[in-house]
Amino acid sequence: MEQHHLLGEELADLMQHSGQKGLTLLCPLHPANPDRSTDRLTLKHLAQEAAVLIKQHWPDKEAKSMNQQLERMLDQLDLVHTEQALAIYLNPTYHRIEKFHFAVPPVVQVDARFPIRELLWRVQLSSVCYVLSLSEHSLELFEVREGEWREVRDHFFPHRVRDDFEYARPVRSSSYAGHAHVKMFERDKLEMQHLRLQEAYNQADDPLTPYLLNNVPLIIAGADRDLAIFRQSSRHADQVIGQVSGNYQVGHRELFQDKVNHLIHDHAREAMENAVSDFLEKWGTGMAKCGLADCWNAVEAGQGLVLLVERGYRAPMYRSAQGQFSTTDESNGSIYMPDALDELMERTLRKGGKVLLVDNNLLATAQRVALVLRYPTKLPV
Repeated sequence: MEQHHLLGEELADLMQHSGQKGLTLLCPLHPANPDRSTDRLTLKHLAQEAAVLIKQHWPDKEAKSMNQQLERMLDQLDLVHTEQALAIYLNPTYHRIEKFHFAVPPVVQVDARFPIRELLWRVQLSSVCYVLSLSEHSLELFEVREGEWREVRDHFFPHRVRDDFEYARPVRSSSYAGHAHVKMFERDKLEMQHLRLQEAYNQADDPLTPYLLNNVPLIIAGADRDLAIFRQSSRHADQVIGQVSGNYQVGHRELFQDKVNHLIHDHAREAMENAVSDFLEKWGTGMAKCGLADCWNAVEAGQGLVLLVERGYRAPMYRSAQGQFSTTDESNGSIYMPDALDELMERTLRKGGKVLLVDNNLLATAQRVALVLRYPTKLPV
């Protein structure tokens, strides 16, 4: 699989155009507020700040062209049907608008590269999860991505469970034996229902497979009996990350979606905690680093396998020619980075490593940034 598929097309495109100085504007929005005047005022102030920075950092001809492009982008924005935040990325040869369904701080900055933190977080949150709703009458499949639900409609789903098991009455062994010998016993109705559902859930395995490739998580919902039968009969049971008890196929969809979204959030949190636990285990064996400077040096040396960064950790820093970090410009030749953590994340990705943003305070004992290494710093004697 190519790297841009792994990162997301928008993120890969932004990184591809990060080779020259650019302006980034982040604006928080409030979609729940019907009065958009606050958002318009905030965006206006940020845009004015951006226009000033453009004039300061680019020659007159390029600055004029960029400010004209910024005005066109602002005119195109729809603040009525919007999400929780927007971003504008702009340089003399590239421009892009992105919207996010999570909060961001107000930011206007000029840097030698575009920041990737927001797009990286969106890619991380966009991991797909499938929800299979079970009942004795039908099977419904839903795709959930970034909080948005889409019902799967293909050659199999939604699937109607047919009651095609024949009802077997008891049969006498011969016409002369009366009721002394019974050749076949009448099956219990509950047993017949169990067999019918087991067969239906087995039939759903092959249609489910294309959606659950690469260990995509699955949530199941239905009556406790149906959930138990599915777990016993499906080969995808090991991909189930949670279940919702109850039949929500005919009503209470908002409650159902809320329960599922909580399960997805808990699964994401568990994945973060597992990654942090893995780091702590490797830290004790010399297979991990923590802190901005040590992680940076290890990534530059090609050792970075998985970089963990607390989502809210931003670090405006100067980096000297000797590789030392400081919050003030203490030497000639120091390079200023509006967010050294963002640049470290991009460097990790470009060198083939993986980046995982985690909730705040999960890395409190590791200076808020940690790196799992490809190999130990020093080989054991």
